[in-house]
Amino acid sequence: MKTISLKIAAITVAGILVALGAMKYLAINNEKVPVTDADTTNQPIAEENKAAPTLASKSTEEQLLYLVEEEKLAHDVYTVMYQKYGASIFGNILKSESTHQEMVLALLQVRNIADPSSREVGVFRDKDLQTLYDTLIAQGNINITEAYKVGVTIEEKDIADISAQLSTAADDDVIAALESLRSGSENHLRAFNRQL
Repeated sequence: MKTISLKIAAITVAGILVALGAMKYLAINNEKVPVTDADTTNQPIAEENKAAPTLASKSTEEQLLYLVEEEKLAHDVYTVMYQKYGASIFGNILKSESTHQEMVLALLQVRNIADPSSREVGVFRDKDLQTLYDTLIAQGNINITEAYKVGVTIEEKDIADISAQLSTAADDDVIAALESLRSGSENHLRAFNRQL
């Protein structure tokens, strides 16, 4: 029975990964982002832009519970910034963050783990994420440049946390999802950095 559940999970995650790839392509290619000679789209993320890993010792369940709220944080912050500034980069990337949340929710669902996320924008079970959300919203509300910096901060944190999770992940479906999420966050980070 467990084998069948894992196969179903793998198929579900694969479908989500295909959808994520399409969403990522559309988000990146529909952005109204000026490209300059200093475009870093195909360059690796600099080491100084990667935050320290924070999740290496947590169980898979704890990691997924944290990750689903971390993806919600990105979605909620980008929703607020899009509503405030109307910048297409926030609108495009928040769509991608919805797909990221769905991917993590599928991993929770196959493991019969309840989604801890509040449906209310800006409300988090994890106190550290709640504090981070409040701080990022305050910074982003200063002006559009600060809002872009908030995007950089979120994506750097996502990349660091996902990299830490990958170092301990054992399940194939989790590894595939984490790799896809990290790739998406790296693309988002490049997009925000182009705005600065």
